[in-house]
Amino acid sequence: MLEDIVEHFTDRLKNVVLTDERMKSIPLAYLMRLDIPDSIKHFFDQEVELWIREEEEKFTSDERFDYDMPEVRMLIDQMFDILKQNATFNIAKFSYLLERAVKLEMNYLIEPHRTLSQFLFKDSPKIPTREVYDTFKYFFKFDYYKTAISDYFNQKYLQEISQDQFEDLMNQIDNKAFAENKIETTLSTIKTIMEFLSEAQEMTVNSLTTDLLYSAFRDRGLEDYLQQLEKAKKQGLSELKFDDVERLLREGILPGEAKEISEETQILGFEKTESLEKTQPTVSVADFKVSESQIVLEEEEPETEVEEEVFEEEEEKPLEEAMEEKAAPSRVADDLADHVARQISSEEPLEDLNSMVTGRTRRKIIKKLFKKNENEFLSFIERLNNLTTWKEASRSIDDEFYNRGINPYSKEAISFSDIIYVRFFPKDKYVGHEDEMDKF
Repeated sequence: MLEDIVEHFTDRLKNVVLTDERMKSIPLAYLMRLDIPDSIKHFFDQEVELWIREEEEKFTSDERFDYDMPEVRMLIDQMFDILKQNATFNIAKFSYLLERAVKLEMNYLIEPHRTLSQFLFKDSPKIPTREVYDTFKYFFKFDYYKTAISDYFNQKYLQEISQDQFEDLMNQIDNKAFAENKIETTLSTIKTIMEFLSEAQEMTVNSLTTDLLYSAFRDRGLEDYLQQLEKAKKQGLSELKFDDVERLLREGILPGEAKEISEETQILGFEKTESLEKTQPTVSVADFKVSESQIVLEEEEPETEVEEEVFEEEEEKPLEEAMEEKAAPSRVADDLADHVARQISSEEPLEDLNSMVTGRTRRKIIKKLFKKNENEFLSFIERLNNLTTWKEASRSIDDEFYNRGINPYSKEAISFSDIIYVRFFPKDKYVGHEDEMDKF
């Protein structure tokens, strides 16, 4: 279900962005002017910010010159402002990042605790609180998290926070948010998820899988409702309509059960239930007590061998006059789909991932993602080699990362995903993070 929604949503956004088959690259400035979700715009904006940071580190790390001189700093900032204004994404890079942006939004909607924790602490177990503020710019749902966290940071004058403290804080926020009207707040949350999915695929969604509901409830600590869903699963129910969920939560009644609802129970239904964006639970943080940080730093093993793998970036042509012209949307969308497919696919047999994941990158992936178990790594590579589409591979990657408890936003996970992506789109030899592994 979710894979199809991601695919439909990304295709719809591509139709808005890619309006001419002559387009060879997508300028960031052009993306920021389009009528697409702000969360998507911010994702691409931050991607360019990462590029700028990487470029800055290349020369400011040189101790021979003082790059902190005010005059030099001013020129550097001006230079990067110009570079950002003219930053572009090639078609395949844009498509890959768009899918990643949509998945991030979807993951946050269903599992905000897990998604925020993984995304924030992908590089370090402790971060400045300003990074938390910046991260919330990616998301435009469930604003009560952002409000409560901001209130807490201001109250405690916090300048940094650890992962275990953040997770503790998120748990306390939802304990408060759901405490007063638990069923109503839960139903409002479900409606918000359904409304987003409806918007994403341009059709009404009035039911959710029990697996998705289970993930959403578990993430928010709604343990008693998990028991109700377990009962539904045992009855073989893989999907529940909104009214079915409401009856299950209020009365414990499953679809098809011949039980009467008590007179005291009022079933509101989907139409009368307000989304969480309208109800906005108020969370007072005055009595919050966040645990002490218990950070355990992982010791890095010394590397005795360094092998670098370099993917050459294809030369990109300027957009030229493509942005000035518009064609009939339906025809352009069809033509462009064929054009993009030709540009980022290949008629050649798919390459063996064993020959693509090599050297130091391979060792890092086995160590960090597969806990030094090379046999499990090889088994996963073999499964991926048997797949013929990126959609299948993407689903397999998501499942593997989830089952292993791998943070999908970590550098190693992104690098691994990028290499797998290139297998299915070999004409795009540069995705953006392949050289990240060499920085560890």
